[in-house]
Amino acid sequence: MDKAYNAIKGESKQVLEVSREKVFGASEELREGYEKIERRRTEYEKAYNKAEQDGTTPPPSTDVELRSTEELQAELETQQANLEMNLNTNPGVVEQYEKRKKEASRCP
Repeated sequence: MDKAYNAIKGESKQVLEVSREKVFGASEELREGYEKIERRRTEYEKAYNKAEQDGTTPPPSTDVELRSTEELQAELETQQANLEMNLNTNPGVVEQYEKRKKEASRCP
């Protein structure tokens, strides 16, 4: 049990270090956004844990991203696949839409 804990702890430290390197290598705007999200998540987790200990209602998670990195990555891949599918559908569809849009704007 102790061996498994230490292995997971070591892996977590490595992932955290990679994450920090990525964040600090990003633009200031992106870094500030990331830090804001992390602050919200940390504050939420503290409040949630305290509510559980106290036996009170946990705080709402409306402004907090609770999905894991893996869930976010899966969502991103799904959205990219949808976008690629839409782009590869029929190039004439967009042209036809634009043409009809112009014609409709000319009508009274």
